Parts: sequence; C-alpha cells; structure tokens
Amino acid sequence: MKGDLIIKMQTFVITQAVIKHKSKYLLAKRASTKKNAPNKWEFISGFVDTKETTEQIILREMKEEIKLEGKLIKSANPLTIQDKEARWIIIPFLIEANTNKVTINPKDHSEAIWISKEELKKYKDLFPEIKYYEKLGWLK
Repeated sequence: MKGDLIIKMQTFVITQAVIKHKSKYLLAKRASTKKNAPNKWEFISGFVDTKETTEQIILREMKEEIKLEGKLIKSANPLTIQDKEARWIIIPFLIEANTNKVTINPKDHSEAIWISKEELKKYKDLFPEIKYYEKLGWLK
C-alpha cells in the first residue's frame, strides 16, 4: 500500500562458543574491517553457511580465528537477539580450551583476552548472551 513502511530485516544463524580455560572466559575484539559489528567484543562465533554441522563449524572457527582447540562440553537451545544490524539466531556451545594460548587471525580480530565471570559484566554489548549463559549455569 502507498505510504506503508517496509522493514527489511536480515536474519543470520551463527554458532557461538563460550570458551573456558580454568576460571577464565575468552572474548575477542572484532577487526575494524569486519562488516558486522566492527571493533566489538564477542564470544568466538561463525556463520552457519556450509554443510558442516554446527559443532564442526564452531571448532573450525576457533582454529581459524584464534588457533585454539577445545572440547565441546555442552550445547543449548538457540538464543535469538535482534540489534540494529539484523536478527541473530545463536546456537551456543560451552567449550573447554586445551590451553590459554591464542594466536589471533588479524582478518577476524584485533585482540583476545581471558577474563573472569565478574569482568564479563563490563561488556554491555554482550549482556543478552551473558544473561542467557548465566541462566544455563555455564558461567561459574
């Protein structure tokens, strides 16, 4: 109809890793050249855009983005978040890292840090995910 506002929203499905080593959690700052959320802190994630399983995707993304391997501990029901860029359907995994040594791929991230559960609360952009992961009992 004439005058109707058409809202064009994109929806993306991603995997996301809550990577734990001892009592710390890994966050990485997205590269400034990234199309979505440049310079934002995130849990390691990857688009579901191949014929791999989501488990295979997240483990591959960890190797590609931060040269880290780990063991899948848990998964949970998807979390849906909507921001100004898109609607994100997040398939989460709790992963125990083999080590705390990471090597970032500069195409993906500019920094990576291991922080405590208490320090996670400083990252307001991640509040929906953090709240969900606390509810699941993944952040201890």
